[in-house]
Amino acid sequence: MASHLVGRRLKAMIEAYLCGQVSIALAYHEQLQPLFKALFSTTNPIPVKAALELNGWPVGSPRSPLLRLNTQMKEELSKILVALPKH
Repeated sequence: MASHLVGRRLKAMIEAYLCGQVSIALAYHEQLQPLFKALFSTTNPIPVKAALELNGWPVGSPRSPLLRLNTQMKEELSKILVALPKH
């Protein structure tokens, strides 16, 4: 799920780990941890669809019986996305 949003950062984290740069990989992981938590805050794919829409991807609503992410959770997710370091 997170790879749809931060794929390059996940790749950098994995590459750092595989190169033995564990502290760098851990730093990437810690930067992404708020996003990981937000994406698992409710049933998949609700948060990832909301995050993609916040990033400008018109992915549409989840299929019934699932609903869109509620306003409060969407605002929190938006703050997390904005706070992510730009790479």
